[in-house]
Amino acid sequence: MVEWKLGDILLQKTIESEESLRRIDKALSACPNLAEARADRGRVLLNMHREQEAIPELLAAEKANPAEPSTHFLLAQAYRATGKSEEAKAEMKSFSELEQKARNTAAERASQAIQENQTAH
Repeated sequence: MVEWKLGDILLQKTIESEESLRRIDKALSACPNLAEARADRGRVLLNMHREQEAIPELLAAEKANPAEPSTHFLLAQAYRATGKSEEAKAEMKSFSELEQKARNTAAERASQAIQENQTAH
């Protein structure tokens, strides 16, 4: 987990993609089923313009957590860059639907919190 987090930090700061990839690879060697690390590895590979290599990583992350919108967005980017436009469109559709669902859920929670706050007074 430590190696993955260090790789994730480097990725978030867009510093040294090679070092980020090295750390994430080390994390995946120790824990191959760490879905978050798979997604981050795919993102690093996209940043490095290694889209073809990113696709299997992102597919593994998607399989582990199909409701994560960002993975679908990254897959759409990878598919588009490799000329797979139909797959890219399908992933963008999934991304949009999941993002909308997440926004609706957040709005419902906010509305419930406001109602609970008003009834408490």
